[in-house]
Amino acid sequence: MYRFLPLLIITFLFTDFSWSQPPSIENMNQAREYFNAGVKKGITGEFESAIEDFNEAIELNPLFAEAYLYKGLAEIELSNYEEAVRDFTITIELDPAFSDQAHYFRGLARYYLELYEAAIEDLSIAVRMNPDFVSFYQRGKANLKLKEYRRSLQDFDIALRLKEDFYEGYLYRGISLYYLEDYEEAMLDLELAKKHLPQNAEAHYYSGLVRLKIQNSYVAIEDLDKALELDPELSVAYEARADARQNTGNVSAAQQDRQKAITLQETKAESDVPQSTPSAQRQAGASTDINFADLFNASAKEQQNDDQPEDDPKPQPQITVAAEKPAQPTAETVKPQPAANTVTDFSQLESGTYSQDFTKTPLRGFGVQVASYSNTDNLSNLAKAYEEKYAKPVYINVANVNGRILYKLIIGQFDTRNPAETFRDNLRNDNFPDSFLVVFENL
Repeated sequence: MYRFLPLLIITFLFTDFSWSQPPSIENMNQAREYFNAGVKKGITGEFESAIEDFNEAIELNPLFAEAYLYKGLAEIELSNYEEAVRDFTITIELDPAFSDQAHYFRGLARYYLELYEAAIEDLSIAVRMNPDFVSFYQRGKANLKLKEYRRSLQDFDIALRLKEDFYEGYLYRGISLYYLEDYEEAMLDLELAKKHLPQNAEAHYYSGLVRLKIQNSYVAIEDLDKALELDPELSVAYEARADARQNTGNVSAAQQDRQKAITLQETKAESDVPQSTPSAQRQAGASTDINFADLFNASAKEQQNDDQPEDDPKPQPQITVAAEKPAQPTAETVKPQPAANTVTDFSQLESGTYSQDFTKTPLRGFGVQVASYSNTDNLSNLAKAYEEKYAKPVYINVANVNGRILYKLIIGQFDTRNPAETFRDNLRNDNFPDSFLVVFENL
């Protein structure tokens, strides 16, 4: 459960602590007790007290990466975003096992700090390490803030392909489409968002903006009325409703709305959009956005399982793997070898390159690798999403690298290098800056 770094690295990382010796077993056990207490307090929303416990755990065991991770989560709940960034950075330095989570949450904290480019860097790493729908969603929101509307649209598209009932994704995809002036498609997404997130002011506000653009001012007023009912401090909704009322000839009401917007802006009573902290999102009716209490609960369950002895461990399930790859495939026309019908996940396969239906496929030429993962969570859905997005076949290469199984996601198959390099360059400009060419025969 605990991991140790070489002494020189430990001394370098923790010079601020004036500490250079590994913690004793007694200290580690006591640190775990403080950590468990902090997790329990996080579940009940006692975040300040939880942070005190996590700090005690860290003082006893400065190598306790998980304590830094959960301390960072509690700091986010208290809007202490700079402190959270520091905690997640230390988590990343201490233990690669938590790197995907720490990069994701550091990206989230940087988003709240309005450091959108830095947030995108972290979230892109999280996407490459663990392609979960929330990582694409949060990166899409950061791209939206930077007015990179096409990139945000792509991220929300993939998030929704990975989780079709993710209604915050429809809301923000609708917002991206609005800014891209695709009002018909935007309206479809925003109607879904309003239906499933009825207490979300943004959904009604942007629906009103779309109605204004398509010159449906009466219905726009209804949307904006609802947005202001949910968030009376939303000055931009007063401005939009003033335009709608002006269009319908209600000049005096339009003037009242404009004056109300000016008053709110002068007193700085609100921002241009509803608050986006985790707590505010839940209060606004976000149904599937980040819920930190769930994360604390998950940690508590994992710890409970760790404490239970395994007197009679369950046998590992037997798996059937695909047939061996021919030793010397000589042409693209070699027939693929289907995997056994019982295979339902890439983790059940031996080394080799596979199509999305788990068929082992001998390939020649070039492809573009965009990521590699150590687990197969969401991998099939992600491959399908990329295939639809780029209109090219997507392959998964299963490889044993230094005793570790990696799943390499490769897009496209090109007979010659030039078109492969062109496609790679396009991907590098499209959220895959680290993508590179692979030669299929060398995999």
